[in-house]
Formats: sequence, structure tokens, C-alpha cells
Amino acid sequence: MQKQTHCQDLVLIGGGHSHLVLLQQWAKQPLPGVRLTLVSPQVQSPYSPMVPGLIAGHYSHSDIHIDLPRLCRAAGARFIHACAHNIDPLENRVSLLGRPDLAFDFLSLAVGASPCHDIPGSELAVPVKPIGQFYRYWEQLKQQIQRKHQPLKLGIIGGGAGGCELAMAIACALEEPLYSGRVELYLVQSGRKIPADFPLLARRLAAREMSRLKIHAHTNWRVTEITSRGIYSDEGRFLALDKAMLCTESSAPPWLAQSGLAIDEHGFVQVDDYLRSISHPHIFAAGDVAATSAPQPKSSQAAQQQGPTLFHNVRAALQDTPLQAYRPRPSRLQRLSCGSQHAIATFSGLAAVSALFWHAKDRADRRFVDQVNHLPLSRFVRSGNVHAQNVEGENVLGDGALGVDLFDQALARLAQPVPKKASEETAIDRARSIALTTATSALELPSDKLLVQHTEQLCAPVQDPWLFGRLAAQHSLSHLFAVQAEPFSAQALVTLPTQLPNASPALASRDLQLILDGAARELNQYDCSLTGGQLLEGPAAQIGLTLNGSGDRASLAARNSVRAGDCLILTKPLGNGALFAAQAQGKAHARWLQQALDTMLQSNLTAANIFMRNGVRAMTSVHRAGLLGQILEMLHWHPQPVDGATQPAELSTLAVSVLTDALPFLTGATYCAEHAVLSYLHQHNARSYKAVQNPGFWQGKPHLPMLVDPQICGGLLGSVPAEHAEQCISALHAAGWRHAAVIGVVDTLTTENDAHAQTSAQPIYLATGSDWKKLAANRATVAL
Repeated sequence: MQKQTHCQDLVLIGGGHSHLVLLQQWAKQPLPGVRLTLVSPQVQSPYSPMVPGLIAGHYSHSDIHIDLPRLCRAAGARFIHACAHNIDPLENRVSLLGRPDLAFDFLSLAVGASPCHDIPGSELAVPVKPIGQFYRYWEQLKQQIQRKHQPLKLGIIGGGAGGCELAMAIACALEEPLYSGRVELYLVQSGRKIPADFPLLARRLAAREMSRLKIHAHTNWRVTEITSRGIYSDEGRFLALDKAMLCTESSAPPWLAQSGLAIDEHGFVQVDDYLRSISHPHIFAAGDVAATSAPQPKSSQAAQQQGPTLFHNVRAALQDTPLQAYRPRPSRLQRLSCGSQHAIATFSGLAAVSALFWHAKDRADRRFVDQVNHLPLSRFVRSGNVHAQNVEGENVLGDGALGVDLFDQALARLAQPVPKKASEETAIDRARSIALTTATSALELPSDKLLVQHTEQLCAPVQDPWLFGRLAAQHSLSHLFAVQAEPFSAQALVTLPTQLPNASPALASRDLQLILDGAARELNQYDCSLTGGQLLEGPAAQIGLTLNGSGDRASLAARNSVRAGDCLILTKPLGNGALFAAQAQGKAHARWLQQALDTMLQSNLTAANIFMRNGVRAMTSVHRAGLLGQILEMLHWHPQPVDGATQPAELSTLAVSVLTDALPFLTGATYCAEHAVLSYLHQHNARSYKAVQNPGFWQGKPHLPMLVDPQICGGLLGSVPAEHAEQCISALHAAGWRHAAVIGVVDTLTTENDAHAQTSAQPIYLATGSDWKKLAANRATVAL
């Protein structure tokens, strides 16, 4: 039987191959009571054996990359997109760039390595690792070669298997420029053997293949200096190069030297036979970053071999059961990709080159990537909440007093701005309530000011608690920015899921602290203090924020004065509701979500100020009601009462022509719409379709669901006079809102003159094209 564990945090740093194997096996055998977290600066991890094929053009970018957030969801783990830059093994904390530290009970490192930079002038060369950066450089270099048609000399420093495969892949991709002589490719190796560690026959076959591909190989050429003109050897020889690429022996991340962990002379973490740090046994290391007691070449194959042992030993350490020693399994079979779709295979000194060897390797590599990328989602995340199994009979927060204490302690650790005193003299007894939106209201105050309050409850759309806090704050702040109110204080109601394995107050406190830190980070930018709140437990992680702000009476009273001929401008693309739904179903690409999150974290304050300078008549933030819902709110439109209701609907005299071709969408959003991957709120928001005059126009098009897609941290929708629209768009683009566009033009509602016709008419018309200038001029003329 599996031994029961205490509730603990296991943190993995880096998306290296060892951690890929660990997560793959964890998805099949999760450990109750353990919260697993992966921290990585990349959302996609390249599978190293397929990189030469990517460079040669045999694979697409998605073919060789593993989606880390999805893998974490399959394993029931959290994914945190961040870069680690230090470890405190005594306090059990990982320092992350640009965000609070992350606490752990056990830690594992698989951060990889990079080419050695000991050569003087190495900063002038392009390192092959990290692969993501090198691939971007390679794509730019290919375009430059194809566009400029100028002579170019390329050099690769390092003649190991990786350097040889890279050289032959580049030669395959640049076949025409190399054969014409316009591009020259050099491979430089310090030793006598190319590739090193291969038998004689394999080296001869590799030399023949490189000669056929017009690669100039130089042995016994130890590089002592890299300059902008070329490279120098230890014998004083000079090789002229325009571009140099580093594929030398690996070096460890420099921050490890400051971590307090035992490291070897090259900076790698020294581990014992169980892959544990010899100085701190609760910290593990595997792959290139680990210095094992039995040295072996640093390769993706070795890292993968360590994965199962790492998985077993981490679980054993968590359960306090015996560990097993890692024993390298040397393989007598070696393969070397030769650029085109064939490879050299060597076994027990024998070697041959054939397309069969490449295709066999291709099948094995594709199988691994496909298996990892298509693991079934954990039963703990299908509902959209990511957590590990709970330990039976334990409570997250205990009684209510414990929750209050945890919140007070977390709040006391926040850095807060000095609160503003805009509402000190509020006379609540004499206040007059003015409704602004469904969840936002204002109270009349003395001295021509109104207290603006907004309350918003948000379920966690992401696994990272700190990022969740940031998103919740930005989502709530947008409502105040839209009514030109200045926030000055906030209170938070935080709900932690009962299924989390944080039965101990210490683990609950970690999540709470990160959520409040994230929220306070955004609030503090606007001198808004988080002054209090409460901690509860529930079925899912949530945060409710009540924001207080002050606004000018005249500005608030002038809201929603939309006029015929106005242009509706949307500042951010649509679709994040569908993308989060796709993420919950394991159908979203990591790059889609990352681009969406970058857009969501863009503050709407600057956009609101630009709208104000351009005479905005009405402004709202696009949120859970979707774009159509916000347009209808702006028009004060409500459907005709049903089911015998006697309350009359509010009259509307305006309509909007929505320019369907001008609507901006997030990458991947239209794919989700085409495949019916939609938010659970979509069906509720679809009631807004009743306001569309010509629904049949767009019903056959896949973009229709995006009109009612609920948004988190959505953009602002502003009604701007047509004469200011072009200037407003230019200002938004210049300020970073590159998706900002005129998406509609306001018109007078065409109906009969009786009230029934007005209440039953549909004020939304879906128009083709994106030429808003002509349409706005026509609408303004009709209005006059």
C-alpha cells in the first residue's frame, strides 16, 4: 500500500527532459497530499533530438515542442511562467524574477545548461542554447540570406555530435546558397575527432556527408578569441567569419554558485547516487545541471534516462521510504542526423548511413512528443480547477477564526501605499445612489465628488495564484477606469478550494500570500491600498474585490450620452473566454494563452485617458456580458418583457452597425469558435443575439460566438465622435494598443413611431467591411 504523505509542496524548476518524464509518470501515479508545481521561463519545451530536423525544415515549430501548461494540467500540477534566479535551501524558497519568492518543501532542478562562454569575445557569438532564442535568430538569418543575396561566412564552434548535426541541418536548409558559393559554412573543433566520441567508421561517414554538403571542417582548431571579423586559434591562425555560433561544452547557470548548494568546479550541482544534492538532501537535480558521481556525457538521452529514477526518488522522499540509486545505461547504439532525411547509425564499432535510420529515429521522437502532449487530463482538473488529491479527514482552514488570522497575517506582509482620504467626510445618511452598471454604483458626496464602488467576483482562470491576483485586480480596476473614477482602497474576499492539499495553515498561507501579493502589485500602481478582507474555503479558488474610488460629479453624470454618427472603438481583441475554456479541455496551445495573458495584463487606464482626450461620450469595459452585451448596455436596450411581466422595457432610440470584418480577435480564438469550444457563460450571453436584426448574416460564419464571448480583463469600448475617431485610434496604437479598431457606428433606430415598435426593434446590425469613415458620415447625415 502507498504510504500516506503529509501535505507538502514539491516544486520543479525548469522544463528539462528529466522533468518531462517525471510529470508524465506523475500523471499516471499522482501522490495524494502533494501539491506539484512546475516553474519555467518558457511555456513550451523543445525536444532536443528533433532540433536539427527543425533547423533543416523537416519539422514545424509545434512538431518538436511540448506544451508545459497542458502537461501540468494532465499531471494535476500548477504551472508558473517565471524565471528562477536563486535558491535559499535553508529557508526553502526560490527567488523568481519580477515576482514574490515561491516556498517549497522539496525541490527538483532540471534547468539545463548553455554553451560555455569562457572564450574571450563569446558575447559576439550566438549560443545554440536556449534553443528558443537560437531558433528565432536562425529564422531571421534565413530571411536575411534569401533577401540580401550577399556573400556570407558562417561558423559553428564545437565539433561534437550536436555541432555536427547542427552544421548538416544548416547546410540542408541553405543548400542552394552553399552550392553556389554565396554562403560558406565552417565547423571548428578543438580536438582531432569530428564528431567526438564516435568510432572511426562513423567519423569517416560523417566527414563524407559534410564534404557532400559543402561544410568546411577544421580539426585541432582551439578557438582562443572571437571577434566581429572572425575567430583566432591558439596557434595564431585566423578564420574570417561574419557570424559565429557556439555549440561548445555546456556551462551551468551562474546563479547556482550563489545558491549555497554544493557545486563542482564547472558550477553544476553535485548529486549523490540518488540524484539528491550532497549538501541539501531535500533538493534534487537531474539532466545537464547535475554533476553525478559517475560522470557521463551531458545529453538529452542521459536526462531522459534519469527521469524515472528522479520520479521514484522524489516520491520516496515525500513518503520517507527507501530511494533507489541511479545507474546509467550506456547504449551501444548511436545515431547522427545528416541534415537530409537520413542518418548515421553506429553499433559496437560498426557504422552505416541510411534513410531507414532517420525514419526510425523520427518515429520514436514523434511518439514521445505525441504521448506527452496528449496525456489525458487529470480527473482533478477537468472542471477547470487544478489541485492535487486532498488528504482524507483534513480541513484547509479549520474554523473561521483561523481564516481571519491567516488573512491578517498575509495582509500585514504587503507593501501598501499611503491611502488617500477622498472619502473621509462622506455623509452616508444624505447619500443618493446613482446606478452606473449592474455591479457598480456611486454615492453622492460633498464637494462635487462621488464615491464610486465596484464589486467583482472572479474564479481563477490560471493555475498561478500570483498571476490570478494580478488578473483579478486589473479586471476590477477596469470598471473604475471606464467611469473615470480614481481608485483609492480595496477589500478582498479570497476563497481557497477545499480540495487543495493545504490542510496545514502554512500551505494555505502560501497561496493566500501569493494571491494578495499579485492583487496588491496592480492596485499599488494607482495608489490604491488593499485595506482588508476575509479568507473562506469553497469548491474553487476565487477572489472577490470591492474597489472604492472617487469621481467628478460632472463626468459621471455625462456618461452614456451616445449619439448617432459616433464610432465605437474597442481597445483589446476578443476571445479570452473561449481560450480559457479550451485550456480547461486541453485544447489550447500554450502560446495562445501566453499572448492572451500579455494582453489581459495591459492596464486600461492609459486607454481611458486617451478616450477622454478625444471627447468620448460613453465608455465601458468589456467583461462577462461580452461585446454585444456591453453595446446593448451602452444603448440602454432591454428586450421586451416575457412571461406576463408588467415591467415595461426601457426605450431605445439608437442602433449600432457592427463592422464584422474590423473585429480584433486573440490568436486561437477563432479556432475555438470553429470547433465549438466556448465558455460556460456563452449560452447565457447568447440571449444578446435577440437584439441582432440580421442574425442569419453571420450564423454561417465561425466568428459569431466571439460577439458574446465573456472577457476577463477585456478592453474598453468607447463611443467617440466620428471626427475624433481616427486621431483616437492613432493615439491608442502609439500607446501600445495595436489591436484597437473602430468596430461599429451608432445610428438612429429605424422603427415605427409607437412605443411597442421601439421596444421590440433590434438595435444591432451586422455589417460587412471595415470602412467606418463612409458609414459614419452617412449616419451623421441621417441624424441631422
